[in-house]
Amino acid sequence: MPTRQFPKSGCATNQELAAKLGYIRTPVTAPTHTITLGVQSSGDDDRTGEHVLELRKLLAANCKGPYSDEISEFALVLRVGGNMQEFDFEGRERIRRNRKGRYITVDLGFPSRKWRGVSDSEIRIYLAGIVETGLLCCLHRLKKDKVKVHEAKLMNDFTNVKKDFLGNC
Repeated sequence: MPTRQFPKSGCATNQELAAKLGYIRTPVTAPTHTITLGVQSSGDDDRTGEHVLELRKLLAANCKGPYSDEISEFALVLRVGGNMQEFDFEGRERIRRNRKGRYITVDLGFPSRKWRGVSDSEIRIYLAGIVETGLLCCLHRLKKDKVKVHEAKLMNDFTNVKKDFLGNC
């Protein structure tokens, strides 16, 4: 797209003005992590945050795709129950695929009864299991849609993450 020329002025360069007015489009970058783990919680789940953060870091470091030509991101959304809002389901709910955005997403339930009054190792075991369930559900949906996925590579990478995450549990 050609750039529009603006008269010289003392406030900004032509390039800066063109960018501000939208004449120059900056490219949108693809997600840097093939597997992402988002969280929705009511904020009182002071027991899960550090474990989720560590799992995110391990996923980002070890799960480097591409695992498919059609999917650039497996977006897992963890719904953590608490006092203000309880997500009273376990396992997965609402799996969605966005062809234009090249991602697949699934909601994963983590009700408060699964993190309150249990040990850190039990929380970690539950988190690893629910993320694995989410990935398997995504793979099942993509298989149903006849999307080619390097399933063995994805699950092997996740197995390494799981092994590191669970450590001495």
